[in-house]
Amino acid sequence: MTEKYNFSKFKFFAILILTLIGIALCIELSIIFYKTNFLVDASRSFCAISEFIDCDGVAKTPYSLSMGVPNAIWGLILYLVFLMLLFVDRIQNKFKNTIFDVFENPSSYITSLALLSFGISMILAFISIFKIHKICTLCFCTYIIDLFIAFFAKGKGFFIEDIKTTIKDFIKGAKKYFALFIIVLIAFISTLIYLDRSLILSPKLKKERINKEFYEATYNKYAVKGNFLGKKDAKITINIYSDYNCPFCRITNTMIHKAAKEESIKVNEYNFPIDTKCNKKVYFTLGGHESSCLASKYALAAKKQEKFWDVSNVLFYKSYQTDDDIINFLKEAKIDMDYDKLRKDANSESVNKELQSEIELVHSLGVNGTPTLEINGVMYLGGMPYDELIKKIKTEIKRESK
Repeated sequence: MTEKYNFSKFKFFAILILTLIGIALCIELSIIFYKTNFLVDASRSFCAISEFIDCDGVAKTPYSLSMGVPNAIWGLILYLVFLMLLFVDRIQNKFKNTIFDVFENPSSYITSLALLSFGISMILAFISIFKIHKICTLCFCTYIIDLFIAFFAKGKGFFIEDIKTTIKDFIKGAKKYFALFIIVLIAFISTLIYLDRSLILSPKLKKERINKEFYEATYNKYAVKGNFLGKKDAKITINIYSDYNCPFCRITNTMIHKAAKEESIKVNEYNFPIDTKCNKKVYFTLGGHESSCLASKYALAAKKQEKFWDVSNVLFYKSYQTDDDIINFLKEAKIDMDYDKLRKDANSESVNKELQSEIELVHSLGVNGTPTLEINGVMYLGGMPYDELIKKIKTEIKRESK
């Protein structure tokens, strides 16, 4: 190597060997990530030794990605950059007067990048040990490699000059190729945003993120108004048999609302409160369901004012015991309706008969638990992940189109 790169022969080969080992480790980590996130029945990797030393377990967590890209891929990119910087003089000789000319002090760049990577690695190590409670031995090997590369590549002093040189050269290069720098930066950021939001590189985490949206929601952001949900000309009918105080019914309700925006379906909801005050088809009232009959009556009463889904989506997310509680929550939600009429209708004999009719119908279908979904005549008891719901809907749509 020429002197301007500040590499002795020993340093050059030490960094080269460490870089090649890092590339090999990152390739293996990428394979582990692929197997654990894309293959259903993948065998355990050789470094999944115990509950604590478990590369597979770490690869399954959200912390195995940064900005939608597996950390193993980030590591591979880093080591390939190191490899390029080690041989940048030869590249410059072959491609003169090109963008490669901006790399004037590659040893400083390797030092700075290795230090940055090691710093990030320490954060990941902390998360791994104290939050995930699992460690990936191969990952920790790359952390040590990064530190050794930084020491071998550094110039005089304790890294400060290398960092200063890197920043100075980066600014100089960005100014020289400003237009190209902006284009690449925009493309890079746009790609990362897409990968982070889509999670196409980790379908398991994508599924978890989608379901987390429903499990942690404090309101239904897909809520509709009126008495109808879906498309009136849809060939796929989904009947939901639910209880307003059932947590999984709340989750399913929100999922169905989202599905109605994405697929051609029409939705009907039928009340089956697990509350013996009105439902004699159940043997006892489940804990937390003591006001389920009351909620069902208010939902049915709201239909008379074309406010069924407006009211339903409040009832699913609130805790109430009395008529006043419900009325106050509906007013807080700023639902425009006649509340005196709503209270009167909810406590009327006609609404009670309508509720009993729904309970009889649901029971006659063999439903004894909530939530239960009926998709074009096919019954599904209990909640299901959103992707599974969409898959079942698409299957029925395909079947109807034949």
